Amino acid sequence: MRIVIVTDTYVPEVNGVVTAIATHTRLLAERGHEILIIAPRYGEHVDEPQRGVRIERYPAFSFVTNKATRVALPAIASVTRKIKAFDPDLVHVHTPLSLGVVGLLAAKALRLPIVQTYHTYIPDFMQYLEISRLLGIDTLQERVVNSLVFERVLESGLWQRIVKSRALIETGLDDFAEAWLGITADVNQSTPELTARLAWRYTRLLYNRSDLVLTPSVTLKRELMRHGVTAPVDHLSNGIDLALVRVKESYARSGRLVHAGRLGYEKNVDVVVKAFARALAHGVDATLDVVGDGPARDSLERLASRLGIEGRVRFLGFVARDELVQRYWEYDAFVTASTIETQGIVLLEAMASGLPVIGVRALAIPEIVRTGRSGIVVAPGDVQSLARAIERLESDDALRERMGRAARGDVQRHEIGLVVSELEELYRQTAAAAGAGLPVEA
Repeated sequence: MRIVIVTDTYVPEVNGVVTAIATHTRLLAERGHEILIIAPRYGEHVDEPQRGVRIERYPAFSFVTNKATRVALPAIASVTRKIKAFDPDLVHVHTPLSLGVVGLLAAKALRLPIVQTYHTYIPDFMQYLEISRLLGIDTLQERVVNSLVFERVLESGLWQRIVKSRALIETGLDDFAEAWLGITADVNQSTPELTARLAWRYTRLLYNRSDLVLTPSVTLKRELMRHGVTAPVDHLSNGIDLALVRVKESYARSGRLVHAGRLGYEKNVDVVVKAFARALAHGVDATLDVVGDGPARDSLERLASRLGIEGRVRFLGFVARDELVQRYWEYDAFVTASTIETQGIVLLEAMASGLPVIGVRALAIPEIVRTGRSGIVVAPGDVQSLARAIERLESDDALRERMGRAARGDVQRHEIGLVVSELEELYRQTAAAAGAGLPVEA
């Protein structure tokens, strides 16, 4: 098959979405599929040649508060031309931001089958990012969603005429948005906060235009359906490469705990630090390694200092994924307080190495971590319960071993080869159904 992948985040940026796309793409190409990836440009980064994979980069800028993330605003007609020239069987959109929207519009214009993956829980994430204020497009964003001009464009023949318009050939997305989406007589001029209501409306606008929506967990599939996504929705794990993971052999207590992931405020790593401090105060003799980097790192380091535990918490910064999966076995448990995990590849990789997980009862974590079996799950934001979970696991070698071995067994179904085989079949079904004018059966 010939597949276009559109994403607002890609290498060299490091996150779960990038990991999933890069791994899926590599295996799909090895199986003979041809891939075109449309992604932002990252400074001087140069892509390594990969057989069967072509990458088109668009100029992008970064957030003031997050230099790693790039925002591309390409000419819509340019993206449409590149996709058309590639002549794909389908388009797979992985992100709901600027490039993702452009990719969706281009695929609609070309009448191509569309798969979208819902990686990020938009209601929580949009409120955290406050994208409108970061980019200064809050009024425009509210106008787009409230006026439903975007929806009208997609459902009428207008978009076909827009794509063909010579006036748009050299026009960027910002010009398009201002000209076609921004100003209408009936638009609400107020600029409300990005509430869950607005986020779900935006979600429905985008994802209901798909032939198939994929989510990395059953929990997220149910959330989308409950909030009015009527396109076919199926769940498919992002998958992990079990062959890369070093498996824990001894469950003798090391007194070492780990948290890994991007240090964003939405990840609630401060709750982990506070719970760890409380566990220390209750007599636990341990250290906590915090792996990763991000905008919350400075405040977390200050928090550790303020709590008087800076000697017990190490901020290791970025550690390459291939190295990290070889080091999880050294720890007693993985600890997270994130409430926005749609799956959590780092959790799966830690479990694959044989670590029990301490997490919170939010989104996909209880689906991945079965409390009492492969870890302990507590209420979100509950510092005391998180501390007690740390104390319990650190005091019971047999419990850690039982949970760790169960965790290792539970993640076998996420093996990357199995996942990509299922993705291939979903691609074939979607392309065939769209060609026959039939809905995809999810």
